[in-house]
Amino acid sequence: MKRILFLILAISILSVPVISSAQVVSGPSIALPPAEVILNACKEMGIEAVGGDYVISRMDDLINKSGKVFVIDARPARTYDNGFIPTAFNMYDAKFNLIYPELEKLNLPKDTEILIGIGRPCPMSLGDIKRLKAKGFTNLKAFVKGPVFFDKYFSEVKAKGAKKHISNGAVVVNLTEDTDLSKFFAANTEKDKVVILAGSADKAKTNYQLADKVYKAGYKNTAVFNGNIKDIN
Repeated sequence: MKRILFLILAISILSVPVISSAQVVSGPSIALPPAEVILNACKEMGIEAVGGDYVISRMDDLINKSGKVFVIDARPARTYDNGFIPTAFNMYDAKFNLIYPELEKLNLPKDTEILIGIGRPCPMSLGDIKRLKAKGFTNLKAFVKGPVFFDKYFSEVKAKGAKKHISNGAVVVNLTEDTDLSKFFAANTEKDKVVILAGSADKAKTNYQLADKVYKAGYKNTAVFNGNIKDIN
């Protein structure tokens, strides 16, 4: 087991994530370990591996912050910022010890269902799982089965990521000025455009609901920015 984890973690260290401007989120353009290696490692750790459909089924609880489920993204911040599962907490596996105190402040019960990953057989997620298990968390699930989450639903972005997408032609919807999306839909924006819905953080739940509407209208590269629109202009 130790040799398997050492191998896959070594591969992750050599991996360089690359973001495509054609998508809100794209994966690392690297040769990831075979899915079988990751799935076998999950079995050896006694961790259930889940796929995209399962994670989508938990989105209402995530967006409504019911406390029943929590999601962790193990990628580097520079990649996470460009697009992540809505509400996901960023815990880059290589900086686990530095970031863990911030997670502790959230006072999550140790039996909280925690989903870790984005739908790829990536060893970074296993690194977080191993350490969280050692910290006493008992309901960990590895989101390492495809499809990648961003092929199935909208994402969330940080200011840096939003600016990057805007520089590549993303369309910004100011939800303060277009609260019902009537202006956006009247504009007949091309469906292949990256669309960023920007709304204040205190209305995050509403912002997510509007993103769901845009995504289901056929805009498959939809993202939410919860914050001050001035920060991305």
